[in-house]
Amino acid sequence: MSQQQNSFPMGSLVGDPLPGAPELAARGQAAVGVRTIELAFPGRLQIPAGKRDGRFVPGERKLKAEVWYPAVLTGNEEPAAYTDHAGRKDLGNLTPFILNGRAFRDARPDPEAGARPVVVISHGYPGSRFLLCNLAENLSSKGYVVFSIGHADNTYEDFAETRSMESALVHRSADQRLVISEFPRLNREGFLKGLLQPDNVGLIGFSMGGYGALRTIGARIGRTVKENFGEIADVVDEEGEWHGLKAVRAAALFAPATFFTDPDRTDDIDIPTIWFCGTADHVVQYEKVHDYWRGAAKSARVFVSYEGCGHNVANNPAPPEAYSMPWELFKRWSDPVWDTRRLNDANIHFVTAFFDLVLRGEDGRRAYLAPAEADTPIPGFTEGTTAGIRLESMGF
Repeated sequence: MSQQQNSFPMGSLVGDPLPGAPELAARGQAAVGVRTIELAFPGRLQIPAGKRDGRFVPGERKLKAEVWYPAVLTGNEEPAAYTDHAGRKDLGNLTPFILNGRAFRDARPDPEAGARPVVVISHGYPGSRFLLCNLAENLSSKGYVVFSIGHADNTYEDFAETRSMESALVHRSADQRLVISEFPRLNREGFLKGLLQPDNVGLIGFSMGGYGALRTIGARIGRTVKENFGEIADVVDEEGEWHGLKAVRAAALFAPATFFTDPDRTDDIDIPTIWFCGTADHVVQYEKVHDYWRGAAKSARVFVSYEGCGHNVANNPAPPEAYSMPWELFKRWSDPVWDTRRLNDANIHFVTAFFDLVLRGEDGRRAYLAPAEADTPIPGFTEGTTAGIRLESMGF
């Protein structure tokens, strides 16, 4: 183990398990590299610019993505230091801070690693490609290649002053699909050559990222969008044949914004899914999310409820800089009831079991997704640590 790997005590960084964490929250053994890439897609509608002569103008859409991958370490690599932000650029209070990680910046890819399942992460509204790096780093240490997308017009650094929500509604699923469409090329050339399984993808979406993920796996746009966002009604119309992206084999949905989709048209959601939501989530409304989960009858599906938790079920814990900030900024990483790091531990445990089962075929992981009998711990959890967690399963 290199000196850099020892430089931060275990438990001190996001993605590290706390004492008493569930079994699968522990980091894996794989060495991890991380790089930032930029992908450009021509012909994408420039929604924040508005219409010209009654139409949105197409142009190039650039997306940054953070990529975690299997690496070979020499002992000279530098640990990753991610620059994320509090506040927002459009509000004039954008404040950078450093988030230290256990991956190694620009480390040499491991040519012997072989092709790995790929996980794609899509952040909330607004958000950043680092907002869920607790999941990204942990999963990558277990042998997954992880892409986390920074959705243009919706990040803290570039939040659009006008039509930011319209941009999210139009582009979230499209961004996910476009990035995934690049996987065959990225697997043929460059630093990821031979490391990807382009047709074996797991998708993680939080909030508006969850809305996008639902549409990517086959959900239909809801009437609410056309009624309340009339300016984009003509560009969110779906073709008669709208199906989930075949490369995506599994999806983890954290507090997804289901109200932008049609709950009565879920037949195309036919891949395994795992859902997470706090019972006190008044942003996406817990009951609506749970009802949608119940109605997605063609999906083998799991639902994890966190009693009393609000909307921020997936985000990293607050950085030290946030503790001197007002609640309106601090709450991005916090919940009034739940310890964010405990949430992270539970999420990582369940997502690891789910992706290992579906993307790798490790049938022994199925037991971790089975609801426990009354008065018995949820499988994989230490006795006394499951208060407030309810696990439901349909079709598993």
